[in-house]
Formats: sequence, C-alpha cells, structure tokens
Amino acid sequence: MPLPLIRLSISPTNGTAHHGVMIGAQPLTVCVTHSTDLAPIAETTAHSLCQSCTRAWLILTTQPHPGGEPDLRPAIGTGKSAIAHRPIPGHLMGYCGKPLDARPTSARRVCANCSALAAALERFHRLAGEVSLLSVGSCPREEDLLWASSGRGNLVTGHRRHLASAMGLCKTPLSGPNPDATNECAPCRQEWRIERDRRDAALPRMRTRARWWHQRRELQTFHGRAADLNPGDAYTLSGCPDQHYVLTVTRPARGRRLAVLVYVLADDEIVELGIHHDRLLAIERPDTPEAGMPTLP
Repeated sequence: MPLPLIRLSISPTNGTAHHGVMIGAQPLTVCVTHSTDLAPIAETTAHSLCQSCTRAWLILTTQPHPGGEPDLRPAIGTGKSAIAHRPIPGHLMGYCGKPLDARPTSARRVCANCSALAAALERFHRLAGEVSLLSVGSCPREEDLLWASSGRGNLVTGHRRHLASAMGLCKTPLSGPNPDATNECAPCRQEWRIERDRRDAALPRMRTRARWWHQRRELQTFHGRAADLNPGDAYTLSGCPDQHYVLTVTRPARGRRLAVLVYVLADDEIVELGIHHDRLLAIERPDTPEAGMPTLP
C-alpha cells in the first residue's frame, strides 16, 4: 500500500515543517533533512514550510505543460552559455527556485542546487517506494473554505480568506484552514455576500465575451508565466481542461501567489483562484485593448 505524504517537524506546534513519510517508526523527508526527532504534525499548524519541500511538492503534484517542456532552461536575464536549470513541471521556476526563461538552453553545465534536489527526490522515491499524494488540482478554489484566526484561540468560528492579503474578509489575521468550524464569522459572511453581488453584476458580460472568444481573429498566443497575466486575457494550464477568462489580477506585496478573478465557461461562474507567480500558462491576448471590458462595481 502506498505511504501517505505527510508533514513532519521536530516541534508539534511551530518551527519548520517538511513533507515526507513514516517508514515504520523512521521519518523520511523529501529534502533529505534528517532527525530522529521528526514526527508527524497536523496540516493546520502554524509551522513555516521548508522551501525545498515546497518546491518538491510542486514537482510531485504538477502535470507538465501541454506539448512537452525542455529538460533544461536558462535563468531569466542570462545568456545561452549560462548555467542551465531543471524546470519544475508546469512552472517557469527551477528546482533551485530561480525564475526561468521560457526558451530552452544549449548550456551543458547544470545548476548544482537543481541537481541536489533532483538527487534528493530520487533517493526519496527509492526508499519510500510508491507514495500517496493528496491531489489539490491545478485550480484549487479556497473561497468556500473556512479558516482559523491567528493564535487558534477560537476554532468554533471560521473566517473566509482574502487571497491577495491572506487575511480574513473581516481583516482578521489567519493561521490555517479550519474546515471543522461550526460557525461562520458574521462580518466575513456579509463581505462575502457583497462580493458575490459584485461578481453577479459582471457575469452576463463575461459569459457573452467567453462564448464569442474563439471567433476573434486578432489574438496574440504565447507561453508565459502567471505574472504576465493582464485583465482581458484568457489562459489554460496543465492539469485543467477549462479555459479561464481573466477579469482582474491582484499581485500581493508578499508571497509568490497571485489572486486571479476568472470566468469559467464550463461552470458559468466567476471565481477567484490562487496561482503561483511562476506557473507556466498558455495565454491568449487581444491585440488591442477591448472597449467595454467588464469591471466590478
């Protein structure tokens, strides 16, 4: 039976957490961090996550970009002879965490940090065998998930999370998901109703726009990172069959995730999605800005 991929840490409440498995009583992390004091922890603790494990999680759970990807890419702003990096599937980001160019590279030298994480993952697979991964999908929707307030003093009341600020709609600092909450914060619920009304006002125009999209003749089509998205674009990404029509893009001051408000024709709904800054997308963009692009009231 496959071993479940879990979170491990030395401390049960804070510190650094790692992704890994338990082989009997022995912990094994994907990043080769080793300590006999490592033990399983819950998914909703206040730990910070090991950066190598974060990238390893993307490597293990993201499907490659449609049409294939080169084995190696150069870092942004480097020449053809610069050190090559191993790209994370479906991302313009190296195993080492550096942002990468969309073009392939002819360099023969490979980044030592990329090679180190690749070797760590190879060792992990060899020792752990088949691993059970909890799939979150390429378009995880967090809108309907309730979160716990920072400090986790009140686990009965859940808050709705604003993706761009990572705080509750009521401005409360949050610590992690709280799916077992029995009550919803009243100010969050009120703000959520206002947000739904704003989206409903823009829905008819976005619906019409999406249905006529494929009859456009003046479209730029290119492969780029999520950070390149503009309102009015449409995009697809690996692991999701739907095309996404972009209404707004919010770039947080901190973190590597964008908050993108999109219309999904298959669901006939406007939803907010969190997407990694370096996610590799197939983007379609009108040659000229569209007059009458829907806006939220």
